[in-house]
Amino acid sequence: MHEPNAIPKKPLLLALLIGICGDAFLSVLTESAVPFSFFPLIALVLAAYQLYQHYRHEPMVGNTPTCMVLSFFIGVFGHSALIKVQYPDLGSNFFSLIAMLLLLAVLSIKLGVSVGKKVKE
Repeated sequence: MHEPNAIPKKPLLLALLIGICGDAFLSVLTESAVPFSFFPLIALVLAAYQLYQHYRHEPMVGNTPTCMVLSFFIGVFGHSALIKVQYPDLGSNFFSLIAMLLLLAVLSIKLGVSVGKKVKE
């Protein structure tokens, strides 16, 4: 079969959610075109609390911290690109999309999804 991946998926998803909610909260505060909502702040606090609880009870092994940082920035750049698509007067989303795609490529290499897979025959 395949070897189990040492990096758990829960902290990666929580870091992605923290990146999305953090950028959403900052864009709500700084951009006048984006309507105000308390939901990004509530989701940010809950996701950060869950990530803290996961950190307290399970060790960070291998490349988990690096992959969490990559996942966080993927969320930040992805939400920034989405906001700039929804509100074109805020500017171009070219840099956000390119940065997100490069970070996704690095994360997939770190997780062993795209490069380095060995197929047993």
